[in-house]
Amino acid sequence: MKDYKKLVQSVIAGVGGADNINDCIHCATRLRFSLKDESKFDQTALKAVDGVLGTLVSSGYCQVLIGTHVGDVYAKLMNAPEMKAKGLKASDAIDDPATAGDKKTGLLDCFTKMMSDVYAPYIPILATGGIASGVIGLLANMGVVDSASLTYQTFYAIFYALIYFFPILLAFTAGKHFKCNPYVAVTLGAAIMYPGVADLLVTGEKASLVGINFTAYNFSGSFIPILLAVFCMSYFEKWLKKVLPQMTQFILVPFLCLIVFVPLTILVFGPIGGLVANAINAVYGLVGASKILVGIVFGGFFSLVILLGMHWAVTPILLGIMAEQGFEPALAAGGMGNYAALGICLAVAVFAKNAGDKATAGSAAFTNALCGITEPGLYGIILRSKWLLGTMIVSGAAAGLILGIGGVAATNFSFSGLLAFSGWFGCVNFPMYCVGIVAAIALGFILTAVLLKSGKVNEYN
Repeated sequence: MKDYKKLVQSVIAGVGGADNINDCIHCATRLRFSLKDESKFDQTALKAVDGVLGTLVSSGYCQVLIGTHVGDVYAKLMNAPEMKAKGLKASDAIDDPATAGDKKTGLLDCFTKMMSDVYAPYIPILATGGIASGVIGLLANMGVVDSASLTYQTFYAIFYALIYFFPILLAFTAGKHFKCNPYVAVTLGAAIMYPGVADLLVTGEKASLVGINFTAYNFSGSFIPILLAVFCMSYFEKWLKKVLPQMTQFILVPFLCLIVFVPLTILVFGPIGGLVANAINAVYGLVGASKILVGIVFGGFFSLVILLGMHWAVTPILLGIMAEQGFEPALAAGGMGNYAALGICLAVAVFAKNAGDKATAGSAAFTNALCGITEPGLYGIILRSKWLLGTMIVSGAAAGLILGIGGVAATNFSFSGLLAFSGWFGCVNFPMYCVGIVAAIALGFILTAVLLKSGKVNEYN
């Protein structure tokens, strides 16, 4: 492992020192800090640090972009003497009110932070499952594997079991986020997904529980009811720990949480989740009535949504719609901006005169092409010029238009890039999806080359 000591010390200083850090986590490319005083987050100094690609304040975090080696940097950071002296650990919670100081976070930031905490751990698994289901789907279409065989069902289940049992998985990370027992939360999720219960819950049909008649809601693939249930249960658990004698809490707290919230989830949170889901689907239906509009909007702007960390508020909704109808066009179009960024970085790597810019662009292009990770290119190259940012939007939107015309839609979740490309084999109109990719890369490359040659992007010449 490379020695990141100097980088780590500069980052700690740039966020206001170890004493200003409540905690830190990381995603695929960024360190995400929860700070006591965000005014001490020195973005100017951090951007000047060798090894830091950019900074951002979003979703309740002060974020430092490192790149694909962020895991190694994070490990070094959490082992720094000042971090250990403060008692900070990689597994610590990030939003404990007791350590949050006087920081006030907006409702939107709170929401996106919650969605990030709850969903982020499953994104790599979703992508992995998407690859497996894409390959097995292709083999089934070619007649190599029988779709009724155990072989097919086994690999198919890697992705779709995750989607189907999402309430159980989300219950665990929601329990950690809301500071209640995550294992009790998982049991709550498992209870509502138990076949003897789930088979009797047919969405929209009348059902009865403990003598109460209600409109049933099936929880498979859903996320709203379990998040509401675990959120409310966290307060109920805290209240129980205040009123019950210490010696009885070991048994009575989980017992009372489950005996109250399993039926409550079925009776109340399920139907509420159904109403919210119907409202979301109605809005989506208005936007999605034009596949061309969906393609243009998501193709052009979804990379910016990811850049701001707002995709955590959007992606779960798209996944829920895909789970319900079996396909979803915005997930396919949303990746076109990534390929447009790849074309831009390739052009800078080829035509820029500055050796440092060429190296940065080449490295970013490689990471993007292989893994579909765009942040190194966005921060290191594209955001340095409004012309290149516009090029990414235009190129992504043009490719999204192609996908919209072709009716392309995702049938499982997968990243862009070579490693996850097989996850798209089973998408609706795969050939047109490939045409969109070529268009995004080619248009991004050509427009960037023209801008470089014309001198519009002077800092790269």
